[in-house]
Formats: sequence, structure tokens, C-alpha cells
Amino acid sequence: LHSVDRQEYERACMRPSLIASHYRSRAALLLSCVPASFAFCPATCAHLSQAGGLRKAGNSPSFLSRPHASRGLVSMALPFDPKSGSLESKLHFPIDTSKLADISKVPEDRTPVVLLACGSYSPPTVMHMRIFETARDYFRSMEDSLKMEVVGGFVCPVHPAYGKKGLAPPEDRVEMVRLALESSDWVNVEDWEVKQKEWTRTRLSLDRMQVEVNKVSGGREVKVMLLCGADILDSMVTPGVWTETDLKELLSRGIVCIKRSGSDPEKLIQENDLLYEFRDRILLVREWVENNVSSTAVRRAVKRNMSIRYFVADSVMDHIEKKGLYKE
Repeated sequence: LHSVDRQEYERACMRPSLIASHYRSRAALLLSCVPASFAFCPATCAHLSQAGGLRKAGNSPSFLSRPHASRGLVSMALPFDPKSGSLESKLHFPIDTSKLADISKVPEDRTPVVLLACGSYSPPTVMHMRIFETARDYFRSMEDSLKMEVVGGFVCPVHPAYGKKGLAPPEDRVEMVRLALESSDWVNVEDWEVKQKEWTRTRLSLDRMQVEVNKVSGGREVKVMLLCGADILDSMVTPGVWTETDLKELLSRGIVCIKRSGSDPEKLIQENDLLYEFRDRILLVREWVENNVSSTAVRRAVKRNMSIRYFVADSVMDHIEKKGLYKE
């Protein structure tokens, strides 16, 4: 702390958060000077992850990045080799079409749409599932202008290699999502990501869903759109979380973003050049029934032996209790 004067140092000693902030900024500065071949080589990432020096955020590993709105997308070195993460290199499994609507019944002047949500779901809360209903209601209310019709939805839990704190085993997360969606006649669980040998970028999940859905569409072109919360949109302006290529591809297809009180996605779009470029393809949908229950809050409640009833489906609650999840 030689660069901080004595008065600042004494204040920092009383407030550890200042010290943390100081070192974060220094680390970010040092990292910007490190050659990309070293900073983002897989071996280095694995080593730092094991040492606790790598934090997962949003769509890819990032080094000490913090969400903030920027005027444009900052280009950073990729944390992976795009060629090694191609769709062709992934294990292939068909999708479960049991809840997919009959696409042939969609009027010719409407584009069939499938909504795909990707996340941890550890555990899935009622709000994770609620956003699908909110999104479909929006499409129905705007059908004359959008010329789109939702024919199905899928919830895709992330691979354990994502490394987020609090992740239950993949088989448990898939089962909990399945249980949470038992009452839905149009949204299904998708376990393709967790069946892979490694973590998968969100863009590839959409690519794969696009291919599989169009295999059973009867010749109709189906549009697959990412369904997400405002926090995901926020991550899209965070350097190092998404690649520019993937982000442009996702935005060009269209994104359905559920916004709640306290979030300001309109401002985010206005202040970011790339989001602004694709502003007409970002559908902002207001959730008027506020419920801020989170997976983190549910895990904390379980650990403290508190009730989680009505935060998650009863069947999910029973599964958590039966398997003894989130006790540690």
C-alpha cells in the first residue's frame, strides 16, 4: 500500500472493503498488461480456478470483472478457443418434443417461436418458471405487431464445470427442473448441456436447439430466442463475460428480457453501442407481480433449517429434503 498516503491507509485498515477495491483495480490493471496467450490459456484458467483466483460470471470465466454499463462492448481476449467449442464437437442428443405445440397449426403469417432459458437452477424457484408465462402472455398481447407465436419453451441447467458456488449435482438440478415443470403443458427441461463433457457457451445451446427444433417443424422455420432476466442483459455489457461474436449472434436472433422494479434495461441499451444497434430485437417485458425470491436465498434458508415452502414447488422442496441438498 505504498502508493496510498498514511491517512488513506489508516482508513483502509478500518474498512477492509477499501483494501479489496484497491487490489481489484491493481489486479485489473496488471491483467490488462498480461499477454492474452497466458492470461486466458485453458491450463492457466484451470490452475487459477483451483486456487480460488478465478470467478465465474455470466457466460464465461472472467478475471475480477464487475458488472457495469459501458458505452460500447469492450473487446477482450477470448477465454477459450472458439474452434474447440464448436457445435460439431458436442455430444448429440435429440430434444424432448412431448410438450411442443403442433407447429403446423401456427398461421402462415406467424413465426413459430421457442423460448430457451439457460442458468444454474440450484434450485429452480417459482420465478424461474414464471418468466415463461410472462413472456408468452407478452407475445399473445403483441401478436398482431410481432407476428410471432410461442410453440414451446425449454429450461436448460448449466454444466457443473461452470463452477458457480452452490451448484447441486447436475442430475439433481435436472430432476428439480423437471419436477417444477410437471404442471406445465408447454415448457420442458433440457439436459443437453449437463450431458456434455465440458461447459458450453449459451450461443451453442441456442444453435443446437435451433437445429433440433427445425428437424421436427415440418418444414416451417422456427425461431429460437433466449429468455432471460435483466441481470443477463447487464452481463452483456461486462467485459470478458461474453464474446463479441456470440453476443452479436444472440442479439441478431432476438432476446426476450424480463424486467422487474429496480432494473433499468432501457438505460442499459441506450448507453451501450452494441445493445443499441440491436435494440429492435431486444423485447423488454415487464413482470408486474414482484417476487424477488432467488436460488441463493432458498439455499440459505435450507442451510438454516428454515421453510422454503411456496418459494419452490412442493415436489422440488421434497427432493431437496430427500437428497439433503444445500445443508453444507
